[in-house]
Amino acid sequence: MDASDLQRRLTEFHGIANEVLTDVKDITPQQVKHWIVGPFLVALGWDPHDKKQVFLDYPTKFDGGHADFALLDPSGRARLILEVYGAKTPVRQAADDAAKKARGIGAPLVLLTDGGEFSLWYVADKEGTTPLFMLQLKDLAENAEALGGLSAEYRLSETGIEQLRRSAIRLAVLQMLEDNSEKTFDAMVAWVKSQVAPGALDDATELAIRDATMVWLTEEHLSMPIFQGQAGPHRPHELRSTSARDWEAFPKGPAGTFQYRYDTSKTLDARQSPKEVKQALRMQGLRTHTATAFGGFYYALRQKAGLPVNHP
Repeated sequence: MDASDLQRRLTEFHGIANEVLTDVKDITPQQVKHWIVGPFLVALGWDPHDKKQVFLDYPTKFDGGHADFALLDPSGRARLILEVYGAKTPVRQAADDAAKKARGIGAPLVLLTDGGEFSLWYVADKEGTTPLFMLQLKDLAENAEALGGLSAEYRLSETGIEQLRRSAIRLAVLQMLEDNSEKTFDAMVAWVKSQVAPGALDDATELAIRDATMVWLTEEHLSMPIFQGQAGPHRPHELRSTSARDWEAFPKGPAGTFQYRYDTSKTLDARQSPKEVKQALRMQGLRTHTATAFGGFYYALRQKAGLPVNHP
């Protein structure tokens, strides 16, 4: 499923889960399993009733215990264990306990939830457990593109797991760079690497860091006066906020062209440079939520269209 479809499904799931949490006070882990985890897996395209996809009470080698759920790849290997933890259990402790189970069965991912928060963790063979996402229930739909690797379409293949890791690293890098002083591109990459994962990095992590740093630099450069170009007919306070989910492929145009979901007369060509796309948004009375959000917006459109991330 594409990002817009996943976003729609996660939005519907949010409505279901939020109603449960509103109606049920002091929800128990067992209730979370039935009333929240099940619908969440369905939103991601998994079938909780198919034991070849979702295995309940999956046996692990750690203390002879079991995982609440295991998501299986087509060959039947457990690639992710999903654990429900109580409100009194710190999430870090829950992650460490779940990681021991995951290592025992060779699963590289752990997903934790208490019903209101969802956190995804990457489990290396010998290293510590690394958090990829920590998202509140209300924020899942807004991060549908980043969560795509969790969908049943990927069945937690190496490609899906790499996508999850790269998406998570990009978000983390963008957040860190918000507070970073001006540096050269290579210096910024080196600094981020030291913050994300000291020591040797695999190719996926290295590429994700460089991609995210480039996105951030694009955002920062576009905020400088020299890159602003003509002001256009709209003043800043008149611009309407938009995000990548508001844009869909232009049915009569080439790949990379989009039309605004709420006004099809507004179009964008993501094949153009970031500067040109930003100017086109402004001319049509639109802008991203914040100035630094434009780089992610531009990247998301190009990713939707299957275009290279870094515009020549």
